[in-house]
Amino acid sequence: MDTINRRYRKLKGRPSKRKRMCSANISKRWNKNVAENSENVVSVENSVAIEEVCIDKNKKSFSASAKKLGLFPSTSSSTSNVTEKNSYIMMNNDMWSSLLSNIKCSECDMCSLDVESNGEYGFSTKMELKCKNCNKIFSSIFSSPREKDSKCFEANKTLVEAFLKIGKGHAALEIFSMAIGIHAMDKKTFSKCLHQLYDEKQTYKDDILEVSRKIVQKKHQELSSAAEENLDDAIDITVSYDGTWQKRGHSSLYGIGIIVDILTGLIIDYEIISKYCPECTTAKRDLGEKSPEFSIWYKTHKSDCSKNYIGSSYSLETNAAEILWKRSIKNCGMRYVNVVSDGDAKTYQHVSELNVYGEDVEITKEECVNHVANRLGTGLRKKVKECQSKGITLGGRKVGSLKESTILKLTNYYRKAIKENVPDVQKMKSAIFASLFHCSSTDKTPKHSKCPTGSTSWCFYQRALANNEEPKSHSTMKTKLSELVLEKILPIYQRLANNELLARCASGKTQNANESIHSIIWKNCPKEIFVSKKRLEMAVITSVGEYNFGCFNNITLEQSGFNAASLDIAQRRDKRRIAQSENRSSDIWEKKRIEKKIAKSVKTTKNIKKEGKTYGSGKF
Repeated sequence: MDTINRRYRKLKGRPSKRKRMCSANISKRWNKNVAENSENVVSVENSVAIEEVCIDKNKKSFSASAKKLGLFPSTSSSTSNVTEKNSYIMMNNDMWSSLLSNIKCSECDMCSLDVESNGEYGFSTKMELKCKNCNKIFSSIFSSPREKDSKCFEANKTLVEAFLKIGKGHAALEIFSMAIGIHAMDKKTFSKCLHQLYDEKQTYKDDILEVSRKIVQKKHQELSSAAEENLDDAIDITVSYDGTWQKRGHSSLYGIGIIVDILTGLIIDYEIISKYCPECTTAKRDLGEKSPEFSIWYKTHKSDCSKNYIGSSYSLETNAAEILWKRSIKNCGMRYVNVVSDGDAKTYQHVSELNVYGEDVEITKEECVNHVANRLGTGLRKKVKECQSKGITLGGRKVGSLKESTILKLTNYYRKAIKENVPDVQKMKSAIFASLFHCSSTDKTPKHSKCPTGSTSWCFYQRALANNEEPKSHSTMKTKLSELVLEKILPIYQRLANNELLARCASGKTQNANESIHSIIWKNCPKEIFVSKKRLEMAVITSVGEYNFGCFNNITLEQSGFNAASLDIAQRRDKRRIAQSENRSSDIWEKKRIEKKIAKSVKTTKNIKKEGKTYGSGKF
């Protein structure tokens, strides 16, 4: 009832005069500060966004987002002379008549002035101030300014960029125009604006990567004792590398490889691999692939061709890694000598065989803890299916069986054992087997020799012994494993707890940063829609800028002008990002997330068993 009352409470009355005056004064002060500090907008406003919003003075922040945004008290010098940019408003055409209803015409002395539209150019309209009585036109102007170089209307390009940032294209722009009842630009104009935006993004790409690399170099040099002596030399760093595909499955025409610095969490380089060029496809169809005309055409097109790879989609990630490692010293002034990578692709082996930095410099691999833990879950599920095919039941509802919820718990125990004991390999190994044997213990055969001892131990048995108490019954344990299950899964644990594998997990690092940027990219450019390489690269550039700098710094670095509304929204988005990151980095949230995941798995399993088989390819 309280929830209903809160949701449907009576709307507040009109704000008091004092409250309206205070709001107006705040707005005036804001606009005054923006105008006075236009030369230092990045440093001043960013300090507000980061220091006041992101990092509380009385509370140290441990979230990755807060640390990352705190690296940028100011951006590059290209934003030091930004100017205030005018904003747009949405206005109904009928409002012009009301606005001019009391203004008389200088010719006929009648109150019949109105604003009429005379020609649409996409989202820009030619507007004329005209007297309805005597038909005199006093002045005319476009509703949007034109750019000096391209003569493109600013409104058209701004709306194209806005729709691209939310992952939509010309079709969505038409639906938007249809819904609010305005003229839409045609596809040719949309494509023209897209190409202009792409050319502008190339300069912005160089800026964001240059700023990010300088920050990374500075942080690594601060850690190095010989930083001042070797400022011109390439520095050795640890990076996280992972690839992603534009299409689900392994038939994608586009792939992206991204390098993330482990120390700062910043993206310092990326490469887009393409197996497809629309212009080449059209030319081959019209001219013939082996015709002389196609050869002549291709010579002029080769420098602009989108296709830069020939091979299978499986090797897109490996090919991108080769390009990134080969140019790491030239472009970044760094050597990627340690790489956190998963075992999904042959990236590490391929890069090692290339000897990019010479035979004296060895590239070492560090495992992603999350991917290694997932191997345990995959291995346990395969074991259940393998035994089921042989007539041995490991799963089911029986106590001690290896059901899905138990597999999830064992996977989390394995991950936690590694993270809490890095970098000691033996402690990691002992903790892994402690979690396994603890779950298989019974009152008759307790197996707690590997569990941590003392009164603060997580093991109830060792805790009771330390306090000179009688241990509780093992029947109260939530996660139990039978002897049959233990016998079958022990080889999997032995394989995933060998010293060589755990040594590669000694840093306790993950590829969460890579997974995070992947999600941002495909949010800006959905996988369901096939796009050109140019549009994909624009989405990657925008995503990298937002990921590295945050919304506020991204706007000030990308745009030549700004307005108060954009900065206000950007700061709010950065606030939410920091708050969400802080919340998700807490132990309470992590515990709740795992509990929800296990509860959902249990509920799904129960429903499937209750309903029986209701779906199968050709089964019914």
